[in-house]
Amino acid sequence: MRLLSTMLAGLVQPRNSMRRAFGRSIDAPTETHFQKSVLATVVLANALEFFDYFAYTIFAKFITRTFFPYAAANHGLLLVLGTFAAGFLSRPIGALLIGTHADRAGRKPALLLTSALATAGSLSLAVIPGFSMIGIFAPAGVLLCRVLQGVAIGGEMGSSGALLIENCRADQKCLYAGWLMAGQGLALLAAGVCGLSLYGLLSSTQIERWGWRVPFLVASSLIPVQIYLRRNISERWQPPLVRQSAITVISQYRAQWLVAAVLIFGGTVPTYVASFTTMFGVGGTTPSTTSPFFTTAVVGSTTLVLSVVGGLMGDLFGRTRTILFARGLTMVFVLPAFGYAASHANPLSFAGVIALFAGLSSLAGGPIIVAILEMFPVQGRALSMSIVYSIGVALFGGSAPFVVASANSLLGIDSAAGWYVFLSAASTFISIPFAVSIGNTASTPDL
Repeated sequence: MRLLSTMLAGLVQPRNSMRRAFGRSIDAPTETHFQKSVLATVVLANALEFFDYFAYTIFAKFITRTFFPYAAANHGLLLVLGTFAAGFLSRPIGALLIGTHADRAGRKPALLLTSALATAGSLSLAVIPGFSMIGIFAPAGVLLCRVLQGVAIGGEMGSSGALLIENCRADQKCLYAGWLMAGQGLALLAAGVCGLSLYGLLSSTQIERWGWRVPFLVASSLIPVQIYLRRNISERWQPPLVRQSAITVISQYRAQWLVAAVLIFGGTVPTYVASFTTMFGVGGTTPSTTSPFFTTAVVGSTTLVLSVVGGLMGDLFGRTRTILFARGLTMVFVLPAFGYAASHANPLSFAGVIALFAGLSSLAGGPIIVAILEMFPVQGRALSMSIVYSIGVALFGGSAPFVVASANSLLGIDSAAGWYVFLSAASTFISIPFAVSIGNTASTPDL
């Protein structure tokens, strides 16, 4: 933990001289009043919560056989993915409840609550007996775990994002938000490495019987540590003098909601298309048994690095330039890249192509998070970010695999994934002018 804090501190040191070299003057405070260990705590906690989600995805077939054995041959995967979808549907509930709590009681209490819920979800999934022992209570327990995890993640992004940008240097907001997105890359990397390690150490029978539970046990054992760390967060929070109801926040900022939803569309589709193609292949090719774990690890590494690079670029060159640069590269390369992967069916080209468009999406992640957060006032910021992120991801990300699979089937093609990513990137160019206009109206700098 101390080592990670030191690394983060070195990366977020003032870069005034570099900024001046590019003709950008800054008026930043002489000290941040924000512990770098807090950044490490938030990043690690975010990674742990998303690790559970990614682990559930890549071990889905073993979860199916454990909790839906009699339906495994026909509808088991649909049932396990249905419980997975329940987590998406519960995210807006968590966004509403925890986001409101964060705007009233502070970001720190909200983050403690998300950690507690994530712990309950991960630990329960790790220890619930299978269908052969407790019958229908087994899949019911899995459903409850997914709902708890969805509620936790629903309130996580808005609370942690608001905490970071409200307490860091004014000229380092994109970098801090980039580290927040890097936490998801760290989760992907850990999930992939965990899968490869289990396949290297255990037989398929052992993994099916009990090995798939190991990632959830690891996650649940570490979450109490980060709860302890979150309790020591030093937050400068002043309760609002006038409290806005959730209905007021939702109804008052309709333009911001629409623009933010389109920005989320541009970022979440590549992520979930990557999840779909990792499990089901590109252009009709079928991945090997361990290929999804290798690809997940590669995508996680790329996401981890480029999220931080994109944050640095956003602070140095401006958020708009960085976002448009990343989305423009996506539009240029995504279709040729998918075509290359389809014609070169090997694990390296497969992983490289998926990592390419997932990485380009991550490059704009930090600047987009900051742009969305600063479109809303402080007293409704955590709630607004939580709801728009959870609904946007559920609506566009959660449906992406279904959209891609349906388009491939109806049109008789194998390239729908590439076209859908292209469309999502193009939508950003439509929404950015409106985001700039809203930012100027709200006196938001550097939009």
